[in-house]
Amino acid sequence: PAIKHATTISGKAQLVKYWPAPLKEGMVLCAGYWMQFLPTRLEKVIVEGDWRMPTLTLTLEKALVYSPNARVVLHSLEGGKLRVVGSLVIS
Repeated sequence: PAIKHATTISGKAQLVKYWPAPLKEGMVLCAGYWMQFLPTRLEKVIVEGDWRMPTLTLTLEKALVYSPNARVVLHSLEGGKLRVVGSLVIS
């Protein structure tokens, strides 16, 4: 498989059951993939039915290097506490 890199990624996300509310555009999250941990901004949220399974578009400060159909772990750094939001399969 070809290795890719991009500063904008999108795909289907799956939020963990402990995440309390739907994601909103403009939120700042961190994307973790292998040894990469990059700050991202949520540009677009599309919810069709269940808000825990949205389609997201994220903009990153630096390019993320990934393989096709990679799964990225999404984190939130609210108030200095690291919380896992869910995961995103890059399409």
